[in-house]
Amino acid sequence: MQEIQKLEEKLERAVIVGVKLSDISKEAAEESLQELALLADTAGFEVVCRVLHQRPAPNPAYYIGSGKVQELQNLSAEMQADVFIFDNDLSPAQTRNLEKMTDIRVIDRAALILDIFAQRARTKEAKVQVELAQLQYALPRLTRQWTHLSRLGAGAGAGHVGGTGTRGPGETQLQIDRKLIRVRISHLKRELQEIERHRTVQRSRRKEMMSAAIVGYTNAGKSTLLNVLTDEHILTEDKLFATLDPTTRIVQLPENHRIFLTDTVGFIKKLPHHLVASFKATLEEVTEADLLLHIVDASHPEALKQIKAVNQVLEELKVVDKPTLMLLNKIDNLESYDELRVLQNEYPDSIAISALTGEGLERLKSRLVEFISQNDVQISLLLSHKDGGKVLNYIYTHGEVLDQSYEDNSVLVEAKIHKRYLKNLKRLAPSAISL
Repeated sequence: MQEIQKLEEKLERAVIVGVKLSDISKEAAEESLQELALLADTAGFEVVCRVLHQRPAPNPAYYIGSGKVQELQNLSAEMQADVFIFDNDLSPAQTRNLEKMTDIRVIDRAALILDIFAQRARTKEAKVQVELAQLQYALPRLTRQWTHLSRLGAGAGAGHVGGTGTRGPGETQLQIDRKLIRVRISHLKRELQEIERHRTVQRSRRKEMMSAAIVGYTNAGKSTLLNVLTDEHILTEDKLFATLDPTTRIVQLPENHRIFLTDTVGFIKKLPHHLVASFKATLEEVTEADLLLHIVDASHPEALKQIKAVNQVLEELKVVDKPTLMLLNKIDNLESYDELRVLQNEYPDSIAISALTGEGLERLKSRLVEFISQNDVQISLLLSHKDGGKVLNYIYTHGEVLDQSYEDNSVLVEAKIHKRYLKNLKRLAPSAISL
């Protein structure tokens, strides 16, 4: 118990600040501030106070008014706060001005999300993508008080960053730091290009089978759904952004159909644009998929707004018109089915499921089979006995044999199979005669 108390004492105390502008309802501003509190908790802060200011428009110098800045300064002393976390994106100048006036660290929503991603990154790919996003965020925010960045050159090779002869005449430390970051950004972009090439090769090997990507708001149940459909044990947590790295598995479906299914990073309102850009390699799993499974936490009071936020990211990825199946998840958490009916009226083709209990998953599998079967073709093949065995095995694995009859030197096969497999069939039996 004492160890837990010691850990809690180390948490940074945060005051979260929201600003209700004239084009935003008070309800929406409060909901966003509530989500910011969850983000802060996920990042490891202790939220000690929430503040919501109203302004017609952002103040160019502080985002909030100068009088409110003074109030925050007094509040920070009263609450013994270590940091202010703003729910809005602050300009570099606004951040610096606020820190100077309050004498306390200030971060915005984008920086907080980047911090969570940095904590959650486990694989080399995720770490590269997060570091790139962090540096692109940091570059315009450098000041003369910035901590020296020579460590960012690690791994770039001697002489490339901060080496002998790299400092030009009259360069300030600020200019050197900017140069270090730009060099590191270039290095990370090259690494990401290599990651993208690797992923392209991986996808090309999977082209024979249809693919689906699970998309949705963070903590909607994407990893839980992948686990239950594939009998896997991928990490699931009741936390925002539990999954950063895409995981692809094969889902076995009725009627001998199969599909590649990929779990992707969760989306959120006000997702930083440079973060989306940095995760391009990961999000290509979404752009290359044949079908999107848009999973929604149907028990969340802001489910409709979360759907809108996800669709905005899908628009940014230019995949909003891709075939999509809406899944209304967590129906086991519903206190009343009235909430579910509202969503079903809005999205009549959706499927109500519980990835946790398995309810509705058989219907989901049937819909997946329907989607895949749209491209099934019925074929009649006259095969030699030599080719018959391997071709039949292939069809039994990837399709459905409807009928077969043997003659003296050949076998006649009636089958149904996805058209993607026809090329392989032809390769297995080049002498086969299509009837």
